[in-house]
Amino acid sequence: MVLVGVKEGIILAMVLSILDHLRRGYHPKNVLLAFSESGKLSPQVLSSGAQARPGLLIYRFTHSMYYANTRQLSEEVTELVAKAMPGLRWFCIDCSAIDDVDYSAAETIRSLAATLKAQGIHMLLVNVMPDVAAHSRYKIDQLLGKTAIFPHLDDLLSAYDRYNQAAQ
Repeated sequence: MVLVGVKEGIILAMVLSILDHLRRGYHPKNVLLAFSESGKLSPQVLSSGAQARPGLLIYRFTHSMYYANTRQLSEEVTELVAKAMPGLRWFCIDCSAIDDVDYSAAETIRSLAATLKAQGIHMLLVNVMPDVAAHSRYKIDQLLGKTAIFPHLDDLLSAYDRYNQAAQ
């Protein structure tokens, strides 16, 4: 039995698809990246507090950053930093799933970077898409510094290992 016509069905499917997209954008399922038993970096639930290396937390944000999810970003980062054991030296946002950053999100990143810096924690970015990095209007690269943006996870991990060796 057909409850609606073809045209109405298509419109309903479009509306449901848009609602699903908005739901995912407002509450992305973010993860931490840490080494699994197999020795590979793999997603871990946020509540695990898993660090990629002692003192290095890699947080993967899984959606575009915009006004609707900046509160979640800020709350998750703040909670992760507060509960980090051992204490953090580097906090990295894996941007591999981020294809856009709006003004609100850029301001949130600025605020988080300043808060972390005051606590002696370096904020870094990895896997930033070229068009996102090119958004010079937000000047995130100037805020963090060009040396705080890594093209690949391997580059980040190598830099962190060198940083630790120099600190010892």
